[in-house]
Amino acid sequence: MACLQLYCHGTGGTSLYDLHCSKHACRKRFIQRYRYRLADKRNLRCSPYTQAVHRGYLGETRTCMNTRYSSATIDQDKEDHRQNMRTVFDFERWATHRSSQRYLLHLLGIPKSMLIRGLKVPLLCEFCFSFCVASWESYKEVHPSLGLPSSNLEASDPFHLTSFALALLLAFRLDASYSRYMEARSLWGDVVCDARNLMRQAQGYSGNEESLQLLLRWTSAFCKVLMWHVREHCDLESELQDVLLPSEVEVLMQQEQHKPNFVLSVLTQIVHSMPAAEGQKLALDATLTKFQKAVGTCERMVKTPIPRSYTRHTSRFLVIWLAFLPFTLWRACHWAMVPAAVLIAFLLLGVEEIGVQIEEPFGILPLENLCDIVHANAKEMLNTRYQVDQIVQNSSTSRSQSVPQMHSNGSHH
Repeated sequence: MACLQLYCHGTGGTSLYDLHCSKHACRKRFIQRYRYRLADKRNLRCSPYTQAVHRGYLGETRTCMNTRYSSATIDQDKEDHRQNMRTVFDFERWATHRSSQRYLLHLLGIPKSMLIRGLKVPLLCEFCFSFCVASWESYKEVHPSLGLPSSNLEASDPFHLTSFALALLLAFRLDASYSRYMEARSLWGDVVCDARNLMRQAQGYSGNEESLQLLLRWTSAFCKVLMWHVREHCDLESELQDVLLPSEVEVLMQQEQHKPNFVLSVLTQIVHSMPAAEGQKLALDATLTKFQKAVGTCERMVKTPIPRSYTRHTSRFLVIWLAFLPFTLWRACHWAMVPAAVLIAFLLLGVEEIGVQIEEPFGILPLENLCDIVHANAKEMLNTRYQVDQIVQNSSTSRSQSVPQMHSNGSHH
């Protein structure tokens, strides 16, 4: 009710009579839309589906269904852990990564692994189901006179035949997700290189200090805005405080449609207003075109997952296969079947979980570090510009002094 009163106060005191008379679903939908608007005001990145609901692109019935589904399925612990995966390797980390003790360290780290904590529900289900199967078989062996049916699968050939198909599904699933991960990392590597090239070319083409400083700020802002564009729960205003001027931040935050396009438009105007030759401006504009292509590629990866039918079928196949696993292990393992089934479930579910986690790569890539690298490199280029000019001038002076000396030596001979 407090949320409703706050919303109506912000809209000029609209009456709540109709809202109180409506159904519970409509009231819930009203509150949800207010939360989306509040999220936008706080500069939090909403999902594409949430944005579509907020802007009225989807039907109301689908909206209510999606609200209930999201609240029931989001695992906040796993989502928060994705931030811890944004690591940047240095030489020390690579040495640890190649260490011969990595096998022992990785085994000892299983209890603390976020992977096993994220799979605790399906693993617990596998344990309970395996325990029930083992208990039934043990009870049947203790009381053979009851004539209870056996749950053990005598013919295990179909189970073994489907194992190969499951392995192929998991391999293709992980390979497709890894390809998306590497594409995203290569894409952002190109963004960093193109930003460096833009500043390098502008520094060589123009000596206007004001234009170069303006280009520096908005090039760094483009990387920050692109990170916000592909990330959820990213506070853009705080990210831009150390990059743009307060007045520039205010203007950028007022843009509600497509902030990367706005930043690219600003960069285009900066390039065309620089005191440089027309061919040099075209070279700079070609770099901005690469930025625009990077934005489109990022949007494609965020909005287009691996075909959902493939993901659903892999999950169903894996769950059904693991459900039949205890029936095939009892004759060979007896009560050891319970930990064996849980261990096999952890290994197979872990492969599928890794594929799901890296399918959307922007949440686990260290984009903040890449943005900081762009800003630091651009500032370094501007700070060392006069030193570079001095080196070139000294080299030109030395050549001009050596030419008369060579002529005098030739005439002497």
